[in-house]
Amino acid sequence: MTTKFDITDRKAAFVLTLFVLAFVLLTLTQDFLRSDLKNSAFYFSESFMFSSFWWLFAPLLFTQYFAIKHKNKKRLEFQVAVIILPISLHLFAFPFLVSVLSTVFYYHTYSFQQTFRYTLSEHLYLLALIYSIPVLTFQFFSKKAKLVEPVSETQNEHILNQFISTLLVSDGNKKQSIIVSEILYFSANPPYINIQLEGKKYLHNETLKSISIKLNSEQFVRVHKSTIVNIKMVASYTTRLNGDYDLTMKNNVQLRVSRNFATDFKNQFNKTHHLTTK
Repeated sequence: MTTKFDITDRKAAFVLTLFVLAFVLLTLTQDFLRSDLKNSAFYFSESFMFSSFWWLFAPLLFTQYFAIKHKNKKRLEFQVAVIILPISLHLFAFPFLVSVLSTVFYYHTYSFQQTFRYTLSEHLYLLALIYSIPVLTFQFFSKKAKLVEPVSETQNEHILNQFISTLLVSDGNKKQSIIVSEILYFSANPPYINIQLEGKKYLHNETLKSISIKLNSEQFVRVHKSTIVNIKMVASYTTRLNGDYDLTMKNNVQLRVSRNFATDFKNQFNKTHHLTTK
């Protein structure tokens, strides 16, 4: 199966081309300045030929990038190979290229062995550095991406399953199961809590703190130290102009939103509803 170049690949190729051109120009400039400072002759053609050291980075770095991105191998052997292979290829390709170019276009021929030894002694550290950076950078951002990886639907379902969907309450002498999503709000009534449904209220032997742990925090929001509301059952809210708010439930019951809980309440309300607040 062939892997096609996408827009990111084309951008990477473009950036690498600019990278090569920049370093070719820097090499030519450096050679010119060196010859000028030493009062020696500057040969553009020779300088341009030896700038082929930088030409090779474009195809080799792109091949390295392409292998890392599309193969996506995380084994140590693969990571070492994509560093060592381009270094080795570059070490041999550069003196070979110089030898061929000098033989074809110049009077003086630079031998493979002569250029290879020069590259090994002068440029090995550059090759090791430049071909290691993309691999290490990829590893760094891959690990970072995992930390902020979005929660999958399966994980979301698992999280939701951790919250209660029904609640067993006492109704006189009998026990009754109620659906949590139908609850309008919970209010403190020490040492109990009140559970308010549409047209029905239950007294439950628990605290707001203990019940809040069992509820989905994206649906049930604390609006006061003594009140937790079902945000989906809130119809509207109005400011008191002092940092506090009054909210109106769908059954027209009004509750107070304390300024300490106002920000979280408004965020959850705006996320859940697409209504205009008063």
